[in-house]
Amino acid sequence: MFESQCVPFENGKISVLKIREGEVDEINSKQFNHLIYIASGRGQLLREGKQIPIVEGKGFWVSGENVIISNSPNLLTVYCLQIKGLPSVPLADQSPAKAVSLWEEAINLQKGQSFSERCRYQAAVWNLLSFMTDQTEVDRIEETMEMIKNHLSTPFSVTELAGKAGMSPTYFSRTFKKRVGMTPKEFLIVERIKVAKKLMVQNKGVTTKDVAIQVGLQDEFYFSRLFKKKEGVAPSIFMKRSKERFAVVSQMFLQDHFLSLGIRPVVAPAYPTVFPSSNGVPSYLEKKLEGTLLLNAEKTFLPEEILQVQADWIIKTPLHNGQLQSILLSHQQKVVQIPFKAGWNEYLREIALLIGEEGKVVAIEKEIDSLENKVKNDLSPMLKKGSWAVIWIRQNEIRLYGRKNHAFFDLFYQILGFEPHPELPEEGYQKISLEQLASLNSDKLLILWSQETDVWRVAQNKEWQNIRAVANGEVYYPKSYDWDPWGPLGRKNMLHNFSTSLESSKLVY
Repeated sequence: MFESQCVPFENGKISVLKIREGEVDEINSKQFNHLIYIASGRGQLLREGKQIPIVEGKGFWVSGENVIISNSPNLLTVYCLQIKGLPSVPLADQSPAKAVSLWEEAINLQKGQSFSERCRYQAAVWNLLSFMTDQTEVDRIEETMEMIKNHLSTPFSVTELAGKAGMSPTYFSRTFKKRVGMTPKEFLIVERIKVAKKLMVQNKGVTTKDVAIQVGLQDEFYFSRLFKKKEGVAPSIFMKRSKERFAVVSQMFLQDHFLSLGIRPVVAPAYPTVFPSSNGVPSYLEKKLEGTLLLNAEKTFLPEEILQVQADWIIKTPLHNGQLQSILLSHQQKVVQIPFKAGWNEYLREIALLIGEEGKVVAIEKEIDSLENKVKNDLSPMLKKGSWAVIWIRQNEIRLYGRKNHAFFDLFYQILGFEPHPELPEEGYQKISLEQLASLNSDKLLILWSQETDVWRVAQNKEWQNIRAVANGEVYYPKSYDWDPWGPLGRKNMLHNFSTSLESSKLVY
């Protein structure tokens, strides 16, 4: 029971986190656990290696170390209540219109010092907890969604779903569509298609009939029509794209190159903490990789994970610390080792040769050359004077990047023609202090891939004002989380909006 797991909140405090887009904040629950409530915005909660979407109206019990990332243009506002013990009582989704006033009332009361004021604070906290654990229509709709996902082969009628949610069929249908954006029948179809794609990509030799049955459709012809209507191609064509089954075992996004050549890999790397809101990959790859088994490249790859999908080929690049050498011993005939290469198109050519798609390379390179020339022309006024330095401001360091042997900087300096500061490293990066950055005396400064909280923390430092680019108002901070011109798709994605993004991204204090 709830009462047996919690003590009175004599030492519990309520605080509020306000996190701007791209910022990160932490909740460390050591002495206390926490109840958190999302009052506005959206983002990701990272805990115990898992990514949990957070949206307005949601509440969570959390313990241990937790990271909250905002990916909302609106301010992400999170209320936090310290609590001893971790209750098992489920939390209800609650509208901020009702919830925020209760949180704010408790915050105001916790300032009191007298016995009477502390009593009123305790009462306000219990009132808040009562409200946060009061199940609502939203919770019942979400429970229904989970039930549909977990029972795809069961064709629940609207009447049955409404009964389980404790609503009339008409009211349930209206409430479900308002909450989910589609009818229960449409939601079932979307979930069936998602699972079907996973089955087709990750299971060698599976047939359309097998897939149809596993997603709850006995008629494979109806399933084929449904799939083609939703995905634009028949299941047979979708599976043909993965007929030669390639597993990408790399800490680089080689899946970008495969996808540009019309091949969906059955296994590919992902970075869940770098791209928390798009399944661990850049957003422009997320939809294209539906069905692919995504491996966490931030950890050691496990051979059994890779081998379970029965890939025909394992495409491997050198890994840190010599990972996965065992996979080479027992599967020599299936493994292709691609050494590190200087340019993105060198990987493209080798992969195209491997899969027999050399004819597509010329067209891809021509399209990208055209985009690069357009961007160079668009940015010609910015190229005429002044030297540049590019930095990545991280939580505990600042990285100053060199001028070559990196996909972005080869593009930025050599192809687009930005002038590098003469004292930049030749390649790679070096960690520098603000004093060292100021002594560099670069005319212009470009900040890439950095979280807003880290940028503003550094910008508050007095040494920041000694940087020439800062004094001249020539610091550029575009939204560059997805900028990765290392593969054809990433390169095109970046080039399509690079000119306007850069020109409009001057840092304003």
